[in-house]
Amino acid sequence: MQVSELMNRDLFTVSPDDSVEEAVKLLRQRGVRHLLVMQKNRLVGIISDRDVKRALDPRKTRKKLMDIGGLYFLLEPILVEEIMTPNPVTIAPHASAGHAGFIMVERRFGALPVVENGRTVGIVTETDLLRYFAGESMNRERPRSRRVRADRKPRPA
Repeated sequence: MQVSELMNRDLFTVSPDDSVEEAVKLLRQRGVRHLLVMQKNRLVGIISDRDVKRALDPRKTRKKLMDIGGLYFLLEPILVEEIMTPNPVTIAPHASAGHAGFIMVERRFGALPVVENGRTVGIVTETDLLRYFAGESMNRERPRSRRVRADRKPRPA
């Protein structure tokens, strides 16, 4: 199975200059965990919901915070470019699902942008691969049905 058969072609993107707040809204609205960071139709990065969580952790941010009774408020915006993974590892649409899975497991990625001739054409996620491999596994493990004629007793297995 090729990546092109598994990937999502609906790309949800942000710009490096967008605020993390805008990225969070898009993640929630679209129900996705990864956004591609595009600049002038060129892939320049990727962010995940985990990147956002780390960026908004008051113990880890370098931004100015105001603490009001244990609630923290950012006093300046965090930009996507500050938290994105720049120049992400990509995969070609003709690559195998197994190869994509290998990269994702080895590098601990949740998604890979799919790029063909310098153009971003999709994204393949761990959910896409898990769905595919689970289906393959179920197909291999499904027992073959035995026909039983109504007028005969079934033979012992």
